[in-house]
Amino acid sequence: MSVVVPNVFKGIAMVIDNDIGREPDGIDKIIKSIRDSGGHFIKMDRLPDIAYDLDHLSGVSFFIMDWNLEGDTESENLELGITKPAGLKDAMVAENIAFLKRLSRSRHAPVFVFTNETPEDVQELLMEDEDLRPDVQARAITVQSKTVVGDRLYEVLENWANETPSVLTLKSWERSHRKAANELFVDLHNRTTYWPVMMWQTFQADGVFPKLEMARLLNRLVESRMGELDLDLDPFVGTVEEKKSADEDDYRRSMFRVLEGERFVRNARLDAGFYATGDVFSFRVPDSNQVTYWINVRAECDCLRGGDSHELYLLRTKEIVDADNLIDPDYGAILKEKDSEAIVYAMFDGRTFAAQFRDLKPVKFKTLRKDYVRVGRLLPPFVTRLQQRYAAYIQRPGLPRIPPALKRTGGAGG
Repeated sequence: MSVVVPNVFKGIAMVIDNDIGREPDGIDKIIKSIRDSGGHFIKMDRLPDIAYDLDHLSGVSFFIMDWNLEGDTESENLELGITKPAGLKDAMVAENIAFLKRLSRSRHAPVFVFTNETPEDVQELLMEDEDLRPDVQARAITVQSKTVVGDRLYEVLENWANETPSVLTLKSWERSHRKAANELFVDLHNRTTYWPVMMWQTFQADGVFPKLEMARLLNRLVESRMGELDLDLDPFVGTVEEKKSADEDDYRRSMFRVLEGERFVRNARLDAGFYATGDVFSFRVPDSNQVTYWINVRAECDCLRGGDSHELYLLRTKEIVDADNLIDPDYGAILKEKDSEAIVYAMFDGRTFAAQFRDLKPVKFKTLRKDYVRVGRLLPPFVTRLQQRYAAYIQRPGLPRIPPALKRTGGAGG
């Protein structure tokens, strides 16, 4: 059989299996496929401990995991379709699912789960877990028999990637990002090995968090060195259009989730230690079920300084219920936006909000932590546009009224 050379999944494979060297038609055949295709692998004979830092696996291209992994190898050699005792199986399932959930949160990479049991039974167990269900449905976690995959490993991987646009995009971005990051650090290192210390001193002198500013600096410099992605998603357009035609309501819900991911980061993903421009807060009105929303427009450098008495500048942000009526059908822009507001379409949960420039209030950090709940953060360029419109509003010139005498009254002349 001809060897499939990896394209999307070049890199290291992580193999978690304690039967390596004892299964010529199983895991050993898969490992031979990795070697023959020019790849490399790291092996573990058991699942990592719960305290193991999965960041050590951040460079892994894909994972191979034996579902029937146990310390007692005598119980490993089960024939297909034969299950383990109930108590042992329950513990094994819980441990496997816990690991897969940790892995899913830390790394977006495909996982091959191999089993001697019926693959459909294992897949059903994974589907019962709400956190793993999306990965199983998207085939980011695939359950198969080792003998079915065999020396077709990269063929299966490449076919899966070519059917999964999110994976193609991620891998293309990773290659471009890695190249740009390497070029950046070589360039700066050749100038002086102390360049990060010099920047660190500058951040400290400016009174901001140096760790945060260093991350932003590097992101900006890497992005400036990245070119266009080696990516073509046109083959998927037809599929998306078919899904839209089949169920437009579901398509709209999916689109709203995508738009939120583009312009808004939920609080769970943010560092609790600092505030920033664009932070959105909810506030429950005392003795009422009413919840109001507020967005911070204070300059980011000012948000990073000060203690409990320091203030953020919050604008009242009201939801627009009939937001679809505001969309320009020709240009996709917002129509009828007043000078005294900035509208953010589908900011979160598919809900559209308008920041009210006339309703600004300073709120101290201490009060924020006590009475307000941060929902998330509006991202550039959306928050940048909001700031610019607000800046124009507070600097607007006052023009004299046009004399009433010049208004036509319907008579002749003039």
